[in-house]
Amino acid sequence: MNLHSGTSPPALSCTREKVFDQGDEYFEALIDAIECAQHSIKLEVYIFDDDVIGERTSAALIKAAARHVSIEVIVDAAGSYTSLDWLSTNLQSQSIQVRIYHPLPWQFSHYPRSIKQGNTLDKALYFLRKVNRRDHRKLCIIDNEQLFTGSFNISVVHVSTSNGGEGWRDFGVQLTGPRVADIALQFDAVWQQQTDPILKRNGHHYLANISAWGRRRKNLKFEQIINAARTRVWLVSAYFAPSARVVRALKHAVKRGANVSIMVPARSDIHLFPFLTATYYRDLLSCGIRIYEFQPAVLHAKLLIADDTCVLGSTNFNHRSFLHDLELDVFLDKPESLHKLEKAFSDDLTKCIEVDAQASNTTSKNWLLKAFSRTLRYWM
Repeated sequence: MNLHSGTSPPALSCTREKVFDQGDEYFEALIDAIECAQHSIKLEVYIFDDDVIGERTSAALIKAAARHVSIEVIVDAAGSYTSLDWLSTNLQSQSIQVRIYHPLPWQFSHYPRSIKQGNTLDKALYFLRKVNRRDHRKLCIIDNEQLFTGSFNISVVHVSTSNGGEGWRDFGVQLTGPRVADIALQFDAVWQQQTDPILKRNGHHYLANISAWGRRRKNLKFEQIINAARTRVWLVSAYFAPSARVVRALKHAVKRGANVSIMVPARSDIHLFPFLTATYYRDLLSCGIRIYEFQPAVLHAKLLIADDTCVLGSTNFNHRSFLHDLELDVFLDKPESLHKLEKAFSDDLTKCIEVDAQASNTTSKNWLLKAFSRTLRYWM
């Protein structure tokens, strides 16, 4: 089975892929891998919360540091806003290197740990200019041999309610094989605030956007994948507010006879976002695109299945991911990965309410909030 129909074959394959659709299993595997690390750990995450999952992860990192494992941690200043002091105290005191991606302009105490180099004034001006640019990636690289990535932050919200979480719906993957060392260069580039020369290594097996060139290439690749689809485009996006080019690609896929089904959250941690997503309903439904709102919990997953091409990672189909944030997505090569995600998507459809033309026009999506959210979509 060709899992990359319509795209070039991957430059590097994976020895192993293990897909996770439950936070409990994902964090158990991640923490086990950290506890078995021998040489290095590179962790980059948007949110690293001071909660039970954060405590377990940090404890595993501290034990690894005691074994003289080299550990580098990057967290986003906005995503991890409430836990930056805890992280700095808890991890850096144990010889773990912590860097903060783009502290907010008023977070002067975190300037010394920022990715950006320079004096305080240079940093303040830089952070003011880049305040909207965040590191939204979620990845952990163990010994340059294992990669954990997807949409799981280090937060208890992704864990099942029976284990004290909120049961957010997410997908993640554990990869082993030669591509992991290649993706590690992407981490190193962010750590060292570089863009060249590793940019050209942004290959067919993953998509990253640490530069303007990489961003353009990544956005174009998503459009190309949709434009190449002949039978189906199954899209899961926690925050759905697509560009005009993506909307056109989705419409053209329907005209070619493809089944285009989009799954979005009925409720979101960003309360305004469902109103913004609803502003796209009428246009998409009129073209035969099917839209489903996931009901049981917050849908936080990001997934694209186009024919047999499968892409999983941190990218939402919204303006933030396409224009502002750092993201990482990987192509999955193994048939069992595709089959598991196909089944997960189909099962999740049974937990959704399909949006129809009448429902999209109801007062359940307040027109005033729709209008307000639409004006802010460039920053959302």
